[in-house]
Formats: sequence, C-alpha cells, structure tokens
Amino acid sequence: MKRWYAIQTYAGSELKVAELLEQRVRQLGLEKKVAAFELNGKEVRFLAPVEEVITSKARRGRTGEYRVPYEYELKVEPNKRIQKGEIIAVKPAKYMSFDAKVKSIETLQRVIVEMSNRNEEEFLIPLEKRIRRDIRTGEKLPPGVPLTTDSDPNFRAPGVKTTVVQRDRVKRVQLERLDTGETVTLLVPEKYLVRLKEGVTLKQGDMIEKEDRIESRASGLVKIKEYKDKRVVTVQYIEKRRLFPGYIFAYMDMGQDVMQLTEGIKCRFVGNPPLPLSEEEMKVVKRRAGLLEAPKAVGPKIEVELEIGEVVEIIEGPFADFTGAIVELDKEREIATVVVKIFGRETRVDLPFESIQKI
Repeated sequence: MKRWYAIQTYAGSELKVAELLEQRVRQLGLEKKVAAFELNGKEVRFLAPVEEVITSKARRGRTGEYRVPYEYELKVEPNKRIQKGEIIAVKPAKYMSFDAKVKSIETLQRVIVEMSNRNEEEFLIPLEKRIRRDIRTGEKLPPGVPLTTDSDPNFRAPGVKTTVVQRDRVKRVQLERLDTGETVTLLVPEKYLVRLKEGVTLKQGDMIEKEDRIESRASGLVKIKEYKDKRVVTVQYIEKRRLFPGYIFAYMDMGQDVMQLTEGIKCRFVGNPPLPLSEEEMKVVKRRAGLLEAPKAVGPKIEVELEIGEVVEIIEGPFADFTGAIVELDKEREIATVVVKIFGRETRVDLPFESIQKI
C-alpha cells in the first residue's frame, strides 16, 4: 500500500536530490512503486515545494536595470518573464535613404548623466580632451563637477547630483546630399558605424549603422517605466525559496527495493525503518505544492481579541485544521505568529488574524 514518506537532505540541495531520486527510480525500475504527479505541466515523483518570491536585489553585483533609448524597439512586455540571454530591445540597422558623399568624420567622447528625476544630459567631448578617471558608468557625481582633467567650464555636470549612465565614443559624420547639396549630420556610436572614409560616396540603401541588441543578463520578471529621454527596463530576480528546507516528499509503496533509492545519494528516509507521514501533515505539503486547494475562510471578518500564548485553530491556507500557540502579535499589520508541530518539529507560521480562530 502506498503511503507518504519524507526524505531528509541538506537544505538548499532539495531540487538536485529530487532530480537524482527521479533518475534512480528509472534505473531500478520502480516506476509502479513510486507514484507520479502532474505539477506545473511536468510529471514528478518527488516533491520539494518551493515558492517564488520577486526581489529587486542584484545578484553577484550585476544590476537588473537597463537603459533603453526610444530609438530601440522593445521586445519584452511588462509583467512577463524573461530568461538570461533573451533580447530586451533592438535598435534596427540604419540604411541610407539618399545618395551622399562623406564630407567629414569626427570622433567624440560621449558622457550621459542622469538626474534624480531620470532626465538626462548628454556631453560630446573632443577627443583631444582627457575625461577624468572617476567619470565612469554608474558613478554618482556631485553638483557641477568638471568632466575633463582641464576643468573646462563647457563640460561640467549639472548643478544637481547626477549619475553617469553611459560613457562611450561616437562618430559625428557629415554627409553632403548629391541631389540637393544639403549637409546632413549623423551621430553614430563608434562600434556600430560601418567602415567609412572621407570622400566616399554612399548610395541609397547602403548600411550606415549596424543593428544593436540589448540582452538580459539574468532571468526574472520584466518591469518597464517610461521617462522623457528613455525607458527603464528592470528585470526583477525571482527567488525560489524552499517551503520545507531539507525535506523531499514521495508517495510510495515502501519495501526493501524502495529503500535502496537513497543509497549513494546525500539523503535518507525519515525514521528507521521509514515512518509514513500522517494525512494532516501531508495536507500542508500538498497545499503548498499546489496539489490540493487550500480552504478559505467564509463569511464576514470577525474581530477578536488575541493574546500571546493562546491556542488557536488555523481555518484557511496550507496549515488549515492545525492548532498552535500564538507567540507573537503584530496588531498594526494584523499578523499573528503561531507555532505548529509538523514532522515532529515546531514551525513558526505568520498568519492573518482572519485565518485563525480561538478554540
């Protein structure tokens, strides 16, 4: 007869161990003895329930924010997931719409600073001038700080606190239209300009600027904000938190053959011999894994006076039907911290007032 069993492993390695146990089931031919479940469109035999928590914190020092000028085409949508390496935005390649002769090409150093209201100011600095070493992307600048080593007053940061959001080189290309004689000036980032020489004739349809792509450096949830000079795309990191750290659960027909599953893997069955879990304990696991719907409180909210040390019954959520003692009360947030006993251990659970009732 199949029963629910818990397998203990090191906290943080639950998903990897569950994957190894899945492989071991196939190797030993125990598919009929270990039940499979459909979870998020995938067949699994070992449950390591996790919850996804969205956080804006950076990982390994990498920012999750991307500056996207309006000439770029967005390839993402807000509140949708993106994977590392996927395209956030594309600036299409540019082609000549008229015949022209290249009159001059000038290399400039570009510094773009952002103010607290997210507006930007661009500085185009001649190549012969040296930019200060502390003017780096991401650097916060005091009001009015000079950008060049010679303190040229023409190249000073605005009179407010700013942040350097871009520093690169651009080419100022002057073209003379062959049909009208008019002079047209283009400003193209150096790394995207095609090879050009002064005096060269460009035909209509010739590429003048290569395509640029902005790729996501991490996986997460997309948020988009629009400002005067740009869009800001933020990729919020989705953290997977283990709901039962150090535990994996399986519905199996226990026997000597099944007990071989954990051999050579850094895990062990809870109990010796393995002890089946009670239905009450497994209700919590199945609700948090999404295999069982959690009950919800019905009827109007009843205001009650709660006290620390009082024993209450949980009436909604994954821990419904459990009882426990109140150890903390946050009356402003209307949250009670209740200690319940599960798998033989005391577990602290934060619950809204409406999800508990006095016994």
